[in-house]
Amino acid sequence: MERWASNDLLVGRPLVSTDLSLETERSSVRVTYQDLAQCEHSLSNLGVSKKNVDHGAAGAEIISKQNLRGAGVIGSARAAELYGLNILECNFQDASPNVTRYLVLARTANIPKEYEQYKTSIVFGLEEGPGTLHKALVAFWKRDLNLTKIESRPNRGKPMRTLGTEKQFNYIFYVDFEASVAEIPAQNALKELEEIASFLRVLGCYPSTRI
Repeated sequence: MERWASNDLLVGRPLVSTDLSLETERSSVRVTYQDLAQCEHSLSNLGVSKKNVDHGAAGAEIISKQNLRGAGVIGSARAAELYGLNILECNFQDASPNVTRYLVLARTANIPKEYEQYKTSIVFGLEEGPGTLHKALVAFWKRDLNLTKIESRPNRGKPMRTLGTEKQFNYIFYVDFEASVAEIPAQNALKELEEIASFLRVLGCYPSTRI
């Protein structure tokens, strides 16, 4: 599968409730695992108990149909409208703005157009040694290519080493940079990276937009 497009969507996490406020210790908020990660500090400051729910809309339906007083849920404006709940706060998440990135995948590669701003996603591995990651990133720095993401993940293709050794995992690196593979600087950077990487794969080249 190839990455065909990337859209950054501004997403709010509304706090909705059967009541007009949630200020007592008896109050509780139903929250999904994902929403808890984005609203943990706000919930702690509110001082309410937390209850797990599989989906925000499901939590909204429960507190509405059971007419639970002092109950809230991290849901949506649509769920509040459907189940007659009060929106206590539109952006209850810890960080604002809250941006979620969505990728469009396709079986065929995207063909870059000259008039669009493109982003390229790659994954590569490196052999052990001092400064190897630095050398890999210098390939982009020398060509003034802006990196927008770099993440490391354990390499599942290589087993974990003996517990207690200095380095227990081998890692692979996911990098996004602002350029199209049709551009000469990007081609030269990838060529240089290929010379020092144990493997290199282009995951996709695509226009990146924010909604």
